[in-house]
Amino acid sequence: MNVFWGNMALPEGFGAEVNIPLSELTSFRIGGNAKVVLHPHSYNAIRDAVTFAAQNGIPLALLGKGTNILASDRGFGGFVLRFDTPLHEPVYRGTTVIACCGTSLTALARETVRHGLMGLERLCGIPGTVGGACAMNAGAYGGEIKQVLVRIRVLKDGRDRWIDVRDCDLGYRRSAFSFPSCIALEAEFSLRHDDGTAAQTIQTCMDKRREKQPLELPSAGSTFKRPEGHFAGALIEQCGLKGFTIGGAQVSEKHAGFIVNVGGATEADVSSLIAYVQRVVLERTGVSLEPEIKRI
Repeated sequence: MNVFWGNMALPEGFGAEVNIPLSELTSFRIGGNAKVVLHPHSYNAIRDAVTFAAQNGIPLALLGKGTNILASDRGFGGFVLRFDTPLHEPVYRGTTVIACCGTSLTALARETVRHGLMGLERLCGIPGTVGGACAMNAGAYGGEIKQVLVRIRVLKDGRDRWIDVRDCDLGYRRSAFSFPSCIALEAEFSLRHDDGTAAQTIQTCMDKRREKQPLELPSAGSTFKRPEGHFAGALIEQCGLKGFTIGGAQVSEKHAGFIVNVGGATEADVSSLIAYVQRVVLERTGVSLEPEIKRI
C-alpha cells in the first residue's frame, strides 16, 4: 500500500505507517497520533528518509523503544523515524562487538555474557535500545556506555560514517551522538573476557530494579538527572512529594525519582507534575532538578 505525503508517494523502503498513536509506542503510554511512522529496512533507507524529510520541510523525530520519552497530547505532525528492531545480528570479533542501534540493550548485555564477555552487564535491565543508550550515555549501578563504547557509526550532514569516540564526547546523561546533531546507526563496544562474575552481576542488578523501581506502572524511567552531590529521588521524598498526583500522573509511591502513569495520564499532567516537583524541591532545598526525559 502506497503512503503519501501530500501528493508525493513515500518509497516502500521507508516502511511507512500513518496516524499511529504515540501512546502505543512509548512506555509512558501517553501521546497523540504520529502522522507518519517510518521503519526503514536498511541504512540507505534511513539516509533517504532523512533526506526526503529535509528536502520537503517535514519535521523529524527519532524513537527507539520509547522508554525515555514523553510524547505530546497533540501528537507529531511529521515523520517519526523508529529504530526498535536491529537491521542485523550483533557481530563478534574477539572481545569486540558491533550492534545495530535498534538492538535491545538488555538483550545485547545478556548475549555478550553468553559469549563469555563482560562490560555491559550492569546496563542489563535498561529498557531501551543501543542507539538510545549511546545518545544519552545511559548508565546504571556504576556502569555506563562511555566505559565500553569505542566507535560509532552515524548519519550526519547526509554522510554515513564511523567515528572514533573521544572521552569528551560523553558525560553524565550527555552525548555528542544524539539527535538532531546526528543519528546513531551502529555502535562498536570493546569488552573483556568474563572473569566469572558477569551473570551474577546481571542477576543482582535485575533484582535491585524489581525491588526498588515501579516497574508495574507505565513510566519513562527516572524523571530527573542526578543533581551534583544529591539524589533526585531522595530530595523529592524529603519534600514529602511521594504519591503526589496531578490528573493521572503521580510521583511514584515506591521510588520518588519516577513519575508514573496511574491511569489516563496526559502529557499535560506529567508536565505540570514535573514543574511542581521542580518548584517545591528548589524552594525547600535550593537544588534545581533537570528532567532526564526526552520529548516528542
